[in-house]
Amino acid sequence: MLSDAELVKAAQSGDAVSLGVVLERHRAPLYALALRMLGQGPQAQDAIQDAFLIAVSSIDRLRDPAAAGGWLRGILRNVCLMRIREERKVHFGEVAARLDSEFSEPSIEEAIDSLALREWVWTALGELPEVLKVTAMLRYFGSYASYEEISSILSVPVGTVKSRLNQVKAKLAEALLKTAGLAHDEARRVTETQARYFESAIEDFNRNQDHEMFVSAFAEDLAEVFSDGSIRRGRALLIAELYEDLEVGIKLHPTNVLASKEVTVVEADFENPPDDPFHCPPATSMVLFYRDGQIHRSSRYFTPHPEKRSTSEKRSDR
Repeated sequence: MLSDAELVKAAQSGDAVSLGVVLERHRAPLYALALRMLGQGPQAQDAIQDAFLIAVSSIDRLRDPAAAGGWLRGILRNVCLMRIREERKVHFGEVAARLDSEFSEPSIEEAIDSLALREWVWTALGELPEVLKVTAMLRYFGSYASYEEISSILSVPVGTVKSRLNQVKAKLAEALLKTAGLAHDEARRVTETQARYFESAIEDFNRNQDHEMFVSAFAEDLAEVFSDGSIRRGRALLIAELYEDLEVGIKLHPTNVLASKEVTVVEADFENPPDDPFHCPPATSMVLFYRDGQIHRSSRYFTPHPEKRSTSEKRSDR
């Protein structure tokens, strides 16, 4: 298994596959950080995509290849802070420019090497539908960087420009990970193993009304941190909650699992009973931290109900 340093050095020489492997290796803890800063919802996924694209454009400026994890966290933290400070709007070029100040200018040789990744971005854009490709090229490679200018050139509303660019970012991030050929990467193997486990455990919960398989992954001294800042300690309290869910008729449907050696993120939709449709929020993200093979800490985030309800109602702030 190649180290982060070896993969980064290869990426700095223009190997998009190596960069994709590094990003996939750190994706679960990065997503956990985005959830912590931005909360449950599409903003966290968008922030990851922005951070990945900035990594493509800035990998040649990473001076310590062994510090890839910290470097990626720094990029993501900047992206999240800009979303918070600027009403959760991120300008790819502005973020990259701000990050540039943290790194020294690359040498001529490094700049030439980095063109290979720029070529990968250009090639990946060429695979997009025409309307997305034109919008992206104007934004990232042309002289017309503002939403308003692109809106005027393409004769579409500013909102359409933003929507198209969000699609571009998602497709480029997906393309980079696919380019990495991750079928045999250790991060993919961990994710697949964890996905099988949680899917089986939750299916057992839903079908057989039994939580034993699910609970077995958690340590006795479990600490759960909720999105409202409250903390619940002890696996016994988790079991009590699951008993309540079983009694009410709650079901959970996994939608996504990301995993690394120390962190697993499980996203799922709640299915509430017909006679109590607001018992639980629509969806949740669980960030699970492992120690000695068991989950010793979890952070839980919930998608707000579309309708406003007081915090005293049911368990919308579970």
